[in-house]
Amino acid sequence: MIRLESVNRRFGAHPALDDVSFEVQTGQTLGLVGAGGSGKSLILKAICGLIPVDGGRVTVGEHEVTALSETALMAVRSRIGMVFQNYALFDFMNVGANIGFPLTQLGTLSPDEVAARVVLRLSQVGLPGIEDRLPGELSGGMKKRVCLARAMIHDPAIMLCDDPTAGLDPVTTNRIFALLKALQTENAATAIIVSHEVDYLRPICDQFVMLDQGKVVFQGAAALADVSDNPIVRAFFTGEGIS
Repeated sequence: MIRLESVNRRFGAHPALDDVSFEVQTGQTLGLVGAGGSGKSLILKAICGLIPVDGGRVTVGEHEVTALSETALMAVRSRIGMVFQNYALFDFMNVGANIGFPLTQLGTLSPDEVAARVVLRLSQVGLPGIEDRLPGELSGGMKKRVCLARAMIHDPAIMLCDDPTAGLDPVTTNRIFALLKALQTENAATAIIVSHEVDYLRPICDQFVMLDQGKVVFQGAAALADVSDNPIVRAFFTGEGIS
């Protein structure tokens, strides 16, 4: 389970996260939505312990992330698969080395075993045989699928995806969301997906959290958001009132 309790984060006088509280049960998929700059990416970074918070608690499983040392955080991060918005691929490494990097860092498998895992994941994301290509030779959609393969290479218990379809065409977007669901189901992973693509999130998410200016303004099923008394929530989920 992932739990945030009264989490605050400020940048100067600006409250980027303002008393944020919600939880995701083990095995559930949460859609984290809201306008740009509302704090969604910050939440993913706080869950990983990549940024400190100014108040509140973040708990991942039995670990209170906000109270852990950097060494202890490494153990928590080893259970997480992260899909970054800007790909975060190593340009100097080929695709195979990029995907296998988390396993290489763990050092628990032989090079042959890592290579076999890479082949499997590339096949699952529909990109077999591209191990030797460099990231610069790939399209945006291919890079996203490589990022998914890397995020899932170590069978993580938790998936964190930061806008995994930003800038992609509808066909590729649909393919990415189908892959996310398949990979999440494979390991019964707990997942948080940040996206503006509400219609694609609806069939794969158990619940939603919506942020507005760093505050949680909705938590629940999409059907409840559609009829919310909050016009900001209703407009985001249905398009109602948007001209």
